[in-house]
Amino acid sequence: MTQTRWCPPEQLLTPAPDTFLGFTVPEDVKAQWQRWEGADWRRNRYWETNNLFPPEQRFSVRPPADMCPAHRESWRKWRDHQFDPVTGNRWPGYHGSPFNPISRDLDQVRKERRREWEEGCRGQMLMIEGFCRDGRNCGDAA
Repeated sequence: MTQTRWCPPEQLLTPAPDTFLGFTVPEDVKAQWQRWEGADWRRNRYWETNNLFPPEQRFSVRPPADMCPAHRESWRKWRDHQFDPVTGNRWPGYHGSPFNPISRDLDQVRKERRREWEEGCRGQMLMIEGFCRDGRNCGDAA
């Protein structure tokens, strides 16, 4: 089973395209292409094309430029958490978590759990951004 887990590095280093999946990219989205607003817009375009399990968008988001080093490291660690399609661990995962699917379609269960991981990691990354923006625990977050 081949899945796209992140955007290729060349996509991260280039400006936003004029079109994405056949949709014209608005100027305000282009300005936020490598932030959560751009990731949300891309995810919604996947959903509009009936792809309910799009590639993980958190890998295409960059941390805020003014984030302190300690929070940046925590942010990066949450970004790099990976769903393991072999073990099928639910979010947030732990060693020995049983893969007990509810349905008979294992591929569907894997897709749903990968999305759980995407949403969970995204939530943690956004929480860390909020902590840093508020000045909470800056310098001792790692």
